Amino acid sequence: MNEIPESSNSNGVAEIEGLDTLDYLRGVKSSTCLLLTPSPTPIDFKHPLSEEINEEPFLSLDDDVNDSKMVTLQNPDACAGDSSSSADSNSVVQDPVSAQLINNISMLDYQTLSKNGDIILGQPEGYKLNGSLNVNNRKLPSFVNWNWCVIRKVLLWFVLSGLTACIAAIVTMVVKLPKTCNPDLPWYQGKVFYEIFPASFKDSNNDGIGDIKGLIKKLDYIKDLGAVSIHLNYIFEAHEYPEHYYNTTSLLHIDRSIGVLADFQDLITAVHDRNMRIILDIPVSTMAVPISPLQPNHTVLLTNDTTVKYIDATSVAISHWASVQKVDGFYLKNLERHVEDSNFGKSLQVWKQIIGNDKILMASEEALDKVMKSKGNAHEIFLNRIDLIDINLNLNHGIIGLKNKIEKVVAGVLWKKPHYPWIHWNIGNVHSERISNKQINNTLALTALECILPGTVSIFYGDEIGLGGLSQQDIEGDYHEHEHVHNLVPMTFSSHGKTNSGESNIGILPWNSKSVLEPRYQYLTVLKDFIQLRLNTPTIYLRAIYKEGNVLKNMKVRKTEENLVVIERWYPRRNSCVFVGNLGSVPIVTDLSTMFYRGTVVAATNTSLVGKVLYLDSVTFLPHSALILKLEK
Repeated sequence: MNEIPESSNSNGVAEIEGLDTLDYLRGVKSSTCLLLTPSPTPIDFKHPLSEEINEEPFLSLDDDVNDSKMVTLQNPDACAGDSSSSADSNSVVQDPVSAQLINNISMLDYQTLSKNGDIILGQPEGYKLNGSLNVNNRKLPSFVNWNWCVIRKVLLWFVLSGLTACIAAIVTMVVKLPKTCNPDLPWYQGKVFYEIFPASFKDSNNDGIGDIKGLIKKLDYIKDLGAVSIHLNYIFEAHEYPEHYYNTTSLLHIDRSIGVLADFQDLITAVHDRNMRIILDIPVSTMAVPISPLQPNHTVLLTNDTTVKYIDATSVAISHWASVQKVDGFYLKNLERHVEDSNFGKSLQVWKQIIGNDKILMASEEALDKVMKSKGNAHEIFLNRIDLIDINLNLNHGIIGLKNKIEKVVAGVLWKKPHYPWIHWNIGNVHSERISNKQINNTLALTALECILPGTVSIFYGDEIGLGGLSQQDIEGDYHEHEHVHNLVPMTFSSHGKTNSGESNIGILPWNSKSVLEPRYQYLTVLKDFIQLRLNTPTIYLRAIYKEGNVLKNMKVRKTEENLVVIERWYPRRNSCVFVGNLGSVPIVTDLSTMFYRGTVVAATNTSLVGKVLYLDSVTFLPHSALILKLEK
């Protein structure tokens, strides 16, 4: 029996152990093949059994890519165990050899320019790049050597400049955006006029008669009230002015008792500087008649590059005050007396041509009524040339009569076409009795009612503080003397106010008797609120809704209790507004919920109600009170 020597046994064991080790290392070698995803950070790892095997040295970065060792690494047998070794989770390690090999291959194949653009890594020494040499048989484009640092700075500067310009443009647009988008109207539509008899307004020289210089001192008072235009009654020369102001002797001269032409020119300048307008009463005495060739003396009126030859007094006066003195409009007094004149229509055309489109002509309600009854086409010329129709509101026929008149006017011919005249509402004027004489407690409520109506509003001087006319005793004592001046009482101003010169505003003009009523200055604050609400609310100051050439009314008088006036105003995309006024002497408790649910008080004769929300199912309205509600949309 052959026995194996002890040394042989030990060598055998060694050989067996060596075989196991080689088998193990074969698995390890298969794991050292290139991984699909190399480790980003090489790890200095050494297998415990690596001392007993002789590995070829790692491929250094300086070795040639065509070296036979590279071929050995690419032996298919060496990589055959990749899948098996990668499947074994205990044997898969990221060998630093694979990482180095991948890095070597990448470095050999990757070309990088140095900072100065000369040396290309991985190429033989002396291989240069200057933008014109070939690299791997390719010529690099010239933009590689551009000064990109400067280019980047310039482009950044342009981008920042553009952004800054855009931001500035946006900010400018936002700043210039209008705070409101209310529709704009010509200066005479939807606004507030202030009517003045100059001899009774303000005396500047203590001669007992108001004058133009005194009026200039009170312009800020008028503007602060909210008026945009001043309507001056009868300023022309007349016999026994101002008592008989209607006996006009010249339409080209101002009566010296109220001033001279230079004073009037100062007034025009001061009014226009405040962005206000001036309207004059012109007594119509003649119709426009063309001059005949046989007349050697004639007046030539130049307007709108057209020569118009008329010699009548009215045409000459209109041309003088409009073209030379820059007056903004004329109230054609006594026009109703000439409706049947054959030159009536032609005269209106000539006068409108003289003043131009930016200036206006006014006429009375009586003139409108007579024109509509006349034959021919005079009414069409009238409606196309007149800008405002003056209509007086009074309580001569009670509250019901007042309601009916408002409805009749709004339903009349003036709402047939968009370009037809607007209404010029008033509760007092130079020819009518002051409303305070008969309705002493309703003056403020009626003025508030004016502010809700569609059209233009007029306030006769003194009505804003509740002035009355002359006492009944004065009128009865000498009726004929006071027939035309019973309402032209001297204006009074609060002693708390000061004029521009610092003098007290209080004073009574002696040419006419004092008002029978004491002024109520507390009305001023309330009335200013109503006027400002009107000027800023399209629902109120717009007279109609114009749609596809048609005129749609935007107001309605609601029928309720006898002494209660309810007027609704509306406009597209705006809150509706409702005026409620109790013009009676007793409180009225009523239910308006069938018409309106609730609203916010935006103006009221009782200022404590402003801002409150009223539910209209059961509301008590005090006597001689008025308010305007803004309804919810």
